[in-house]
Amino acid sequence: MHRSSRVSATGLSSRGLLLAVPALLALAVSAHAAVVMQEKTVSSGFGGFGNGTSERTIVIAGDRSRTDELSTYTGRFKTIAGGGKPRASAEITRLDREVFWYLDPAKKQYTELTFAQLREQVAKGMADAQSEMAKPEARKPDDVVTTFKVDVKRTGKKETINGFAAEQFIVTLTATSKDKSSGQEVGSYTMTMDQWLSTAVPGQAEVQAYYKQMAAKLGMDPQLQRAAGAAMAMYGDAMKEIAAKMKDMKGYPVRSALTIQLGAVLTPEQQAELEKKQAAEQQAAAEEKKKKDAERDAAARNDAARDAAHGDVTGAVGGFLGRRLAKAAEKKANANAQANAGTPGGPSITVVTDLVSVTTGPTTASFDVPSDFKKVERK
Repeated sequence: MHRSSRVSATGLSSRGLLLAVPALLALAVSAHAAVVMQEKTVSSGFGGFGNGTSERTIVIAGDRSRTDELSTYTGRFKTIAGGGKPRASAEITRLDREVFWYLDPAKKQYTELTFAQLREQVAKGMADAQSEMAKPEARKPDDVVTTFKVDVKRTGKKETINGFAAEQFIVTLTATSKDKSSGQEVGSYTMTMDQWLSTAVPGQAEVQAYYKQMAAKLGMDPQLQRAAGAAMAMYGDAMKEIAAKMKDMKGYPVRSALTIQLGAVLTPEQQAELEKKQAAEQQAAAEEKKKKDAERDAAARNDAARDAAHGDVTGAVGGFLGRRLAKAAEKKANANAQANAGTPGGPSITVVTDLVSVTTGPTTASFDVPSDFKKVERK
């Protein structure tokens, strides 16, 4: 529910009106009540590749909205993604003109996407997907079957988050894929949304009304229903279960933490069983290692004694120290392995969005493309 829009005048025949109306509209907008939201998003994970920060100012005024964003990528490839420097962008949505404008302030350029073009793109995407599904090879039974487990918790925790009285809800979706023939697990992932919702956020009614009006303007309802049908086919009853369990979740998210983790996320019971198994394996490995170390130490002492007996003091000392150094290196490697072990699951990424502030009242934000910006074609 984050994007913006605003008003202007077109289609008037009189040159005088064309010059006067925008100024009148600007005055009207300045006096028009608006909702201004400040948000901050921080992402991290996948070994540092997903690290970044973005700060947004979202202004919603009637049938117009604008989002100004400053994003900074700090991940491992930051040198080829802006060099770690902040990048500014803006998006203007005009429901009255049924258009999105995407602004690049650094280049003083903008692109345009009309609602009609968006509807056409969505329709084409769905038609292409249905065409692919209709192909004979697409109808072959999968070798892998995926099951989903849903958990929606109203934790009962209530705190003041970013100045708003909020309540915590946690939604977890776990997907497990198994080979049909062997029953062997071939992959899994878990998505967790930790949300703090508040009913005390100013302007909630205006924001909801705006996005409801946008949905009606886009005429997306039937298409979204078809998309939901496709999602239902993929996720089975999980989507129904999530919707049913989320019906009591009311309010605006003042903090949302989405975590996607590849690999299994164990229950406390599974974790305890895993740790018990790992402890037994480590004990057996330690006993075996102790036995082999004793044999190697005895061999090293014998070699050192033989070298010393033949007058090769350097060889004796070198052999003794070499064994000592090898044992120290092995001990350090084992310590590192243990530090990195015991954490089930694969790499993960976390995206945390905070609603920093909300104000309502008159706005002077511009909902028109600056006159010195050049229009370029969308890629």
